[in-house]
Amino acid sequence: MAANRYNPATHPWNPPMNDGVHFQSRLPLAWQTESKQSPFEAARFLDVLGAIEHVGDDTPDPRDAKLDLQLVWLARLLTPALPPSVEARIGIEHAVWFQAQPLPSGARGWVGFSPSDTLPFLLSLPAQIIACEPSGSGGHRVAARWIIEDQMLREALERMVFRHHREQIRRKREAGL
Repeated sequence: MAANRYNPATHPWNPPMNDGVHFQSRLPLAWQTESKQSPFEAARFLDVLGAIEHVGDDTPDPRDAKLDLQLVWLARLLTPALPPSVEARIGIEHAVWFQAQPLPSGARGWVGFSPSDTLPFLLSLPAQIIACEPSGSGGHRVAARWIIEDQMLREALERMVFRHHREQIRRKREAGL
């Protein structure tokens, strides 16, 4: 089999790095050589995002609604332009995405992505490239593992991934009914 053809055994969307808990989406994402925020900032952003995107029966307090709107405006000021959207899989241990240029295996940097349309903010998480393969579309399928040492950030990422994972399952069930 040619190196640029699909091989399920080595395809980065499949094992051995299948997180189990992950979500797939088309979202703004880019590899970065420097961090755009501290681990504390990134963790707090994920916590606030979780609170804003919480879908419940309770009506939000008008003060919370004002604060939410201010946060949206601040996110747009801090991230005036997002990278192009790409197909990606974000898991609790790995990220996989498609891009035009190859990245060297072993490279360390940050995966910058915006996990929400609600708060368009570019989150930067430390990662290491573990695979980069040509894809059939002329680009490259890149796989990276998270190298998050900050426990607060790791837990915030896991909560965000679980939330998106559950939402995708819910949407699939509704579509199947």
